[in-house]
Amino acid sequence: MSSNYAFIPTTLTEETKKVEKSELPIFRELAFDFETGQLKTRGGQYYYVEKNEAIKVWIWFARQASRFTYLAYSTDYGNEIHTLIGRYLAKQLLYSELRRMIEECLLCNPYITSLTDFQIEQKGAKVECFFAVNTIYGSIAQSYTYNQ
Repeated sequence: MSSNYAFIPTTLTEETKKVEKSELPIFRELAFDFETGQLKTRGGQYYYVEKNEAIKVWIWFARQASRFTYLAYSTDYGNEIHTLIGRYLAKQLLYSELRRMIEECLLCNPYITSLTDFQIEQKGAKVECFFAVNTIYGSIAQSYTYNQ
């Protein structure tokens, strides 16, 4: 029977063979100036940054993109924080939703292992979130400001 159905494993051990996970290549992105919102140049040429500097660029773009809006991006990419605008939520619920949405936005990147040390503060109509992004290269301090 196995000759007719070669795609069906004949023993349980064939089915459970582990495929070794290949190492991730070094993460690279084009250098980006967060102040001006433009790509950086050296001698008139764009250049790449690597590891945590590149992850900072990826994080910035992921936080700017609205999730489920652009067909060019996967449904895992971007955030849904814009859906909170105009909704009244109790303070603790708002903080919880912001944390959840930030985690969903960033943890889809395989180079990011976890988000820790969340501190959320309200200053008038702004809510500021400070947190650490733990990557395979180390830790990066990040912040996000939500305007209600």
